[in-house]
Amino acid sequence: MPDCSLLHRVFTPDRLTRWVLTGLALAFRVMPHVRNKLKSPEGWMDFSVGVSTENGSVAQALVFNNGRCRVVSPIPEGADACLTARDEKSLADLVLLPPSEVMVMMLRNRIRTSGNLAYIQLVNRLVALLASPLQGRARKKASALARMSLTDTPPADRPENHAGLARRARHHLRAVAKGDPGVRHLQDPYLSHWNLDDFPRIEALLSRHLNARPRICPERAAALTAWHRKNGYETRPDGTAWHPVERQGLALAHVLKSKKPVIQAEQLLAGTTTSDPVCGVAIYPDTHGTSIWSELDTVHRRELNPYDISPSTKKALHDLFPFWIHRNVREQARNRLKDLTPLEIDEKWVAYFCWKSVGVSHTAPDFPAILSLGTTGLRTKIKERQGGPGLTQGQSRTLSGMSHMLDGLDAYANALCQEAEECAAKAPNPARKKELTHLARVCARVPRHPATTLHEALQSLWTTWIALNMENTDTGLSMGRLDRLLQPFFLSDMARCTSREERDAFIKVALELCCAFFLRLTDHMPMSPDIGNHLFGGSPPDQAVTLGGVTPRGEDGVCDMTYILLKVTEMLSIHDPNVNARIHPEKNSATYIKRLCEVNYTTGATPSLHNDLAVAASLAKHGYPEEHANDWCAIGCVEPTLTGRHAGHTGSILMNLVAGLEMALNNGVHPLIGTRLGPRTGTPEHFSDFEAFFNAWKTQQRFLIQHAVTLNNTYAALHAEMRPTPLLSLLMDGCLDAATDITQGGARYNSSGTSNIGLADVTDSLLAVKKLVFDDKRIPLATFKEAVDTQFAQTPHIRELVCNHVPLFGSGSKEALSLCNEITHFLSTTYHDFTNHRGGPYTCGFWSMSQHVAYGALSGTLPSGRLAGKAFTPGLTPEPHASANYLDFISDVARLNPVHMDNNIAFNVKLVPKPGENRQKIVDTMAAYVTAYLGMGGMQMQFNVVDSRTLKDAMAHPEHYPNLIVRISGYNAYFVRLNHAQQIELIERAEYGMTG
Repeated sequence: MPDCSLLHRVFTPDRLTRWVLTGLALAFRVMPHVRNKLKSPEGWMDFSVGVSTENGSVAQALVFNNGRCRVVSPIPEGADACLTARDEKSLADLVLLPPSEVMVMMLRNRIRTSGNLAYIQLVNRLVALLASPLQGRARKKASALARMSLTDTPPADRPENHAGLARRARHHLRAVAKGDPGVRHLQDPYLSHWNLDDFPRIEALLSRHLNARPRICPERAAALTAWHRKNGYETRPDGTAWHPVERQGLALAHVLKSKKPVIQAEQLLAGTTTSDPVCGVAIYPDTHGTSIWSELDTVHRRELNPYDISPSTKKALHDLFPFWIHRNVREQARNRLKDLTPLEIDEKWVAYFCWKSVGVSHTAPDFPAILSLGTTGLRTKIKERQGGPGLTQGQSRTLSGMSHMLDGLDAYANALCQEAEECAAKAPNPARKKELTHLARVCARVPRHPATTLHEALQSLWTTWIALNMENTDTGLSMGRLDRLLQPFFLSDMARCTSREERDAFIKVALELCCAFFLRLTDHMPMSPDIGNHLFGGSPPDQAVTLGGVTPRGEDGVCDMTYILLKVTEMLSIHDPNVNARIHPEKNSATYIKRLCEVNYTTGATPSLHNDLAVAASLAKHGYPEEHANDWCAIGCVEPTLTGRHAGHTGSILMNLVAGLEMALNNGVHPLIGTRLGPRTGTPEHFSDFEAFFNAWKTQQRFLIQHAVTLNNTYAALHAEMRPTPLLSLLMDGCLDAATDITQGGARYNSSGTSNIGLADVTDSLLAVKKLVFDDKRIPLATFKEAVDTQFAQTPHIRELVCNHVPLFGSGSKEALSLCNEITHFLSTTYHDFTNHRGGPYTCGFWSMSQHVAYGALSGTLPSGRLAGKAFTPGLTPEPHASANYLDFISDVARLNPVHMDNNIAFNVKLVPKPGENRQKIVDTMAAYVTAYLGMGGMQMQFNVVDSRTLKDAMAHPEHYPNLIVRISGYNAYFVRLNHAQQIELIERAEYGMTG
């Protein structure tokens, strides 16, 4: 028999790793298709990446120098990056799994990283090129298991299948009464006689959208990099320092001047976010773009949300990424921070995520400025400011940066005009030739001059929107109050009509133009590595549109364009833009509320509904003038901002409230990570009463908040230096007068918004500890913790106690509601203790994108009885089993104090009509629920009007449900494009019938 001890000495993990790394190093040297990827236009990439295990059994590094690679041990001090595996099995999987799965390993903390993540991405790509046959087999196996799990799904007993959902879109209610003084021209505000099949062009464009696969586009990244390689980044070619706003204005003007003008076939609006006419993916290497580096060869075949990519795009991105390895916001933060703890916690994924590593775009520009002045008028205002007294050199260069951006915007509009003329000359169809000729005239006018018609207004908005997305990352930038923006142009066009027939014909034109505009907004998806499918699965750019509410003067703000845009939302039923509807319970009509409910029923998930009175109460503490507070709009998911004058970056921090709870139970150690994150707050034996344990959670959560704020403020300072936004600044009240970029605090109002995830889970868990341990003294906390740590496997009776003797938030319990309000008060006041980089406050919200699923997957069993790995509740929605009584469910949420929720909430409700129920009755019942909730003070609510059986059927038969949209937590997504965990979470949500 072999000597096992000898084998273990020979085949140690360190020695095996050495052999593998040596083989890789040799392959890197001798295989041209791999070696040539170590060279960029700047020369050979010299760097080192360490590989180790947590127990120290492996500690080696790959060192790349002048096109050669060698293995060294131990890991050299100052290695550029390091991968640390939890164990030897995780280390082996690094080679066997494709790059996307390596990112998932990082998410689950099987692999930890330190140092520059871009180098790890590069090495992952090189390894993938060598190990693709092994990775291919692993991928096929995973795919087969995924198909098996779907095939094994029991057939749904469905009362309403895909055909039933489609029928919803073909039957409409007619408005019984107008009731809206701002509606001037719509005889039936519901526009009930129009259907999608009345617009063949829009049907065709919608079909292309639904069937398109996003294509990665290197256009922006390539133009931006080329300009910097020629003109410098930190300094000019002559060695003098660039002023950041002036440099950014010149560089981004070059991007716009280089941009390919594209007019999609049959589209009524010119221009595209990327070079793809249907759907592209822009790359932002100055922030998170390099995170796709390792997936360039595999992104087209990943299971969820694959992107097409051409060989030329792979080469272009691989050649330009090296320029940005150290010039992206995250890596500059690594250099800037004296204590890396805030960044290291962020990179562990389990506690918080700071969005400024991606961008600063969660705001709404001052679009009335571009519509009323055009670039010509804005350029005049810049010159007037430049001629004013007291300008510093920095302010003067900031104004120059703004002017350069206008040059780029005009150049792009001119290119679109020329493209429209050339397309018109080639068009064989006379009708299309006429459309294109008209489109050329529109592009010749706007955005250079003020818009005068609805078509010009939409084209001006769209051209400017494209430029804003070239300037800043395409996530969370919002259109603002689109109905209020467009209403004057609609009225102007209608005034030119001389008969009822002409007016009716123009209403159809307006519907078609707005449909075309919404479909243009779907022409891009955020760049997301595969790990993003787990963190933000299915999320579009979240381009929020806000409708209704009141005017700045406090009058009813519902108008003709409100109903036109609601009709567009209903007919298209697409995942983006994210439509939000404001409702003022005392000013807006029942006709309007019922129409919102009907559109929700038809689409199954949109629009989101907001209570103007509750939002006003939440904003009151900031002292905004009433006229400005009345003019709020939703940003990103649901967050309020003051339109055109507020730099709110409302999605700055996504905070896991359960992380602090798990750390409080483990004396500062996070169980998944296994190392101490927070301060020592005591073991279970040390807590003499509930207040002591509650304070331990507060201490841990405050620790996380403090570090998240530090990281966010660091990112913000770096954006001001590296990625100022001159065009957005020009379109933001205050920046031009101050001659100060928005990233430097130039806007009239400044704040940073946070999302706090797991509120119901933390409330229920703390209440379980309070009731069972300290009030009723049924079990010691140490025993309770042991039961939680073992998932109640040996102590099911304790879980029974939790389920049967602890009231939940959402059950109507005054004690649970009181504790939840105490938690929101603590969080709100804690955030307000901090000031952001621009001198503004932090605001506190309770919505979750899809982080409630990701954070749930990374958390253990909780005292509330929720088992390890299960999703948290979305937003601040109560647990599904909190109450069978729908009024309990909504009244607890409605009674939360809005003052503590000044970044809004996401409250998800699944309403299911009975099979065959009358449409009018369904809408009336939904409207009654909405009115009751608003009357109780509820702040926001959103519906999924589809039952769990239909969702199960969509899982089993996705081909039947390509456009089934669902509300996640603040945003919409196509159900069939979500990951499995997100689909299950939606299926398991509380489901209430309509008993009105």
